[in-house]
Amino acid sequence: MPVVVGLFRSVVVVAGVAGVGVDMARSGIWPPLVYFTLQSNAILVACFAAGAYAAFRRRPGPPPAVKGAATLYILITGLVFHLVLADAPAPLPPASPGVPPVEVLPFVDTGLLMHTVTPVLAAADFLLFDRHGRLRWRHALLWLSYPLAYVAFTTVRGIVLPGSAYPYFFVDVRMVGYDGLLLNVLGYGVAFYLLGLVLIGVDRLLGARVRGGRRGVGAGQAPSAAGSASAGA
Repeated sequence: MPVVVGLFRSVVVVAGVAGVGVDMARSGIWPPLVYFTLQSNAILVACFAAGAYAAFRRRPGPPPAVKGAATLYILITGLVFHLVLADAPAPLPPASPGVPPVEVLPFVDTGLLMHTVTPVLAAADFLLFDRHGRLRWRHALLWLSYPLAYVAFTTVRGIVLPGSAYPYFFVDVRMVGYDGLLLNVLGYGVAFYLLGLVLIGVDRLLGARVRGGRRGVGAGQAPSAAGSASAGA
């Protein structure tokens, strides 16, 4: 099983690296890096690379809070894209000045990789391979620190570089104003917090089922009378 986990997570790393690397090569380095999509995929790549290495070495992987954060952020990327941005114009602005775009691997659909493939694979890894029952409810609030820091970054960037494009319309102060930005931060923040709670709830539910199964196995190894009672329950 550790080899299977390591191979699966290696596939996730390859998908993430392909999506981020090709997008950066096509558009220039700096424009893509301001996007939550690329940042969340980069976080996922780093976390899953560490997880794959640990699995091959039969060692513990990243801390559950870190793995849960990487999973949450990539799920946010997939859900926001498909529910909010799917019909929006092309997400990336022109390449950085002086950095000509490079047409590399034209057959690679980076949008599909970063918005659909990596979120689905990360969700599957969470359900199938994570050791469950280790997340805590407080993690959902802790995980919001990065999205909030991201909004602060895009806002300050827009002030310092007034000619630069905002990465998403819902954080574009020129379009929604500061009152609209605060409302969007509140709305998306609540949604992301609830998504984090769902992730933790699923983790705790799966952890409880695993612990219940282990207790059942332990009871089955007891004397036959106890084993019959356990089977009946």
